[in-house]
Amino acid sequence: MASKRKRAAVDGGKKPKLELALDSEKQAEFEEKVKEIKAKAVNGSREGRGVIYLKHIPHGFYEPQMKRFFSQFGTVTRLRLSRSKKSGNSKGFAYIEFEFEEVAKVVAETMNNYLMYHKLLKCEFIPKERIWPDLFKGCNRMFKKPIAHKLALERHNSLAKNPERMEKSRKKLIRKQKRTKNRLRAMGIDWEFDGYSDPEADSKTDDTAEAKPEQAKESDEATPPKKMKKDNKESSPPKKTKKDNKESSPPKKTKKDNKELKKAVQQSP
Repeated sequence: MASKRKRAAVDGGKKPKLELALDSEKQAEFEEKVKEIKAKAVNGSREGRGVIYLKHIPHGFYEPQMKRFFSQFGTVTRLRLSRSKKSGNSKGFAYIEFEFEEVAKVVAETMNNYLMYHKLLKCEFIPKERIWPDLFKGCNRMFKKPIAHKLALERHNSLAKNPERMEKSRKKLIRKQKRTKNRLRAMGIDWEFDGYSDPEADSKTDDTAEAKPEQAKESDEATPPKKMKKDNKESSPPKKTKKDNKESSPPKKTKKDNKELKKAVQQSP
């Protein structure tokens, strides 16, 4: 520690330069070139690297197995296996980047139509024009199975323990149900379906149902009793039958009677 402090005191507290050019006049240019090289190393210069697209990947052939298998062709710089966000299961295709473009082309030719675990692999070389910046996004992260569905289940089941949240969710569902019913009525569809019950609306209907029989009793007391059909039949006169009509009607004249009348008219002076 003491030796370092002495050196710093001799240099005036400044760190000594590690990059020194052979020619002192070209020191500035040399430092700029070193900065550019370092920036490329930090940002990850991908010049001269090749990418392949692999599909029909069988179950069980995941990131560690793929990296170990394809490393026999050359250095694998990046690898991304596409997975489902919900379940975390493999979607069956991946992108692999090699250190050299020539190696990637050789892998694409060799591994195309390669039989693996009863599946025929399809491998294709991707040119630089078709590579987008986010192609290998999250490739360096360790895979962890998503637990979003478990959190959602816990969140849903926790409603039963919290009555305030339960009441809020119930009101929200009832409002949504009313909106759907109003939309159906606006379209001319009058359809009543069993949904979420609204206790406020149910209490109003119960009050109206209780009020209706009381109103009916009052109206019954005010209005006089109606006559029954039997009483009306007894008070009304008896209807005439066909026989009575025949007896009351005068007898019809026959053809003989008409002939006799004509003779009598002709004989009269």
